Amino acid sequence: MPESAQPYLEIHTPEGRRSFPIGPRAVVTLGRHPENNVIVTDPLASRRHCVIERAPEGWRLRDLNSSNGTRVNGQISTLTRLLPGDIVSIGQTKIVLVLPTAAGAARPAPRAPAKPAAVATDDADVIDVADLVDADDQPNFDEIEELADAEVIEDDAGDVDVLTEDDLVDVDADPDERTAIDPPPYRDEGRIRMDVGGGDDDGGASSDTGAYLQSLREMAESLPTKQFGEYDIATINSRGVVVHPAAPPDRKKPKQDAVEILRLLLLVVARSRATDIHMEPKGEHYQLRIRIDGIMVDVARFPNEIGVKLNALVKIMGDIDMTQKSIVQEGHFAAKVPGRRIDYRISFAPSVFGQKLVIRVQDTALAPVKVADLKLPDWMRKEVDFSLEQDQGMVLVCGPTGSGKTTTLYTLLRSSDTASKNVVTIEDPVEIQIEGVTQLPVDESEGKSFSALLKSVLRQDPDTIMVGEIRDPETARIAMQAAITGHMVFSTVHTTGTVGTIFRLLDLGVEPYLIAQGLHLILAQRLVRQLCPYCKRATKPTPDQAAKLPEGTAKIFAPQGCPRCLSTGFSGRRAFFELLHTTEALREVISRNPTMAEINKMLAETKFVKLQQAGFQLVADGVVAYEEIERAVGR
Repeated sequence: MPESAQPYLEIHTPEGRRSFPIGPRAVVTLGRHPENNVIVTDPLASRRHCVIERAPEGWRLRDLNSSNGTRVNGQISTLTRLLPGDIVSIGQTKIVLVLPTAAGAARPAPRAPAKPAAVATDDADVIDVADLVDADDQPNFDEIEELADAEVIEDDAGDVDVLTEDDLVDVDADPDERTAIDPPPYRDEGRIRMDVGGGDDDGGASSDTGAYLQSLREMAESLPTKQFGEYDIATINSRGVVVHPAAPPDRKKPKQDAVEILRLLLLVVARSRATDIHMEPKGEHYQLRIRIDGIMVDVARFPNEIGVKLNALVKIMGDIDMTQKSIVQEGHFAAKVPGRRIDYRISFAPSVFGQKLVIRVQDTALAPVKVADLKLPDWMRKEVDFSLEQDQGMVLVCGPTGSGKTTTLYTLLRSSDTASKNVVTIEDPVEIQIEGVTQLPVDESEGKSFSALLKSVLRQDPDTIMVGEIRDPETARIAMQAAITGHMVFSTVHTTGTVGTIFRLLDLGVEPYLIAQGLHLILAQRLVRQLCPYCKRATKPTPDQAAKLPEGTAKIFAPQGCPRCLSTGFSGRRAFFELLHTTEALREVISRNPTMAEINKMLAETKFVKLQQAGFQLVADGVVAYEEIERAVGR
């Protein structure tokens, strides 16, 4: 390719301007590390910040999980197509992709920088980047459009250079050992960013809302679960009235863009098994994120006009006062889809730039229904089934916040005989309604605490009682006394393991003899993300990993990322457990007010599997990544 037709980057820093010719491999790495092609000394630059490269669809920018992000034409972007003239910003450093035409192209005269910029480059023709930026430091799109005509690079014969796999390099490899490889699918440690639509830098609405709708549709279609479609969703307001029927919109009536965006968002949430929706005002735009498998995932950025419309629509659905914007507001609405109903809890909270909206998704189809759905090892499942058949005793589920304790309790209740028993729950709040069960919400302001309600329930002839949480001495004492006087009691405790739960009860003042007589079973658990079955990649465990894994584990799997898992590398969550069943020998030890060493010595003689061991077995089975277990349990 002649020099005149060679693509280059125009780099504009406070120190001056330089150009960097793009070589035949068509890959340029940028960052603070000396091994980058372009060394960016800007304080907001990361060691390996981003990559500009040719791809089959043209040129693109890839952010390398930088700390402060990479902006394209003022919008933060992670993986986006790059057109000639687009302005890439890393702090105060601006980079413009320039694709000159082949022969006879009019080229601007070169301009020397005021001081040498920290760029690894040779001299080349440059353009004045200042001409592409207006006085407010925003892209001048009129000038950019003139440069965007040269979207392909031609040689003297007029042929188009086509990017092949040989032109792509591993940007993380040593500079002297780089080899041509196919770039891996984009992965950002559980976060993706999709800049839908074309909102301007001031947060104004795009002239074509269809871009937002199309992007959300593409996202929904990329997900593997497709039990129902966009127009199978009927939205129901807080009064139980169907507001938007399950049918395509009537094109004869005025367009309802906010309704279509909300319906598509609910579809993405249902197909991705998301548990929460976050709509956060950021001043220039609204950021939309959803929580999938416990991790926040960036979905889109909407102009302020679209964000305000969505917030207003949700308020109408939840029957919330639209005139109030400086107070906390709550409500609910629902959606009816084929085969089930999905409930949504609304919460508005005032923030610096406006009200932040959080919608909690309560989809009963995602929750386990019976003990078998918990995927316990066979010996654990038999112990749990045996406990559910008892007329009295206490079953405790322990773990930190977010480990799935309440979900497990609901599963145990559903698996018990609720039809022939009087089952009562005391919860804060009641999250899922169970048919045939009396559920009481805690309300401290009205004197309805856990202990007060528990005293009242004991006078109503209960067979089974579920207490949402044991967190005070009175509740612990009453619950344990109920367990030894003919009631089956289920509850949760915030402890890290089964042995620690015994000492937590002792700390709350429960007498050792009560614990020894009433305690039947303790189940500790953690939730971890399962690897995506479509894109997980096999790796060899390191010596340190192999020492912790079951003997003979020669292969484990790591996340990679694909459209079916929204480029996170994970799909769904899985619980793993530690079970302690009280035997006669253990009861005798507990009744003597034991030390932890005495209990551990006793358990060493029984079939007891520690929580970490159970997690590493899932790693050996190829279900979860090794790092997930260390994150959940610790080292």
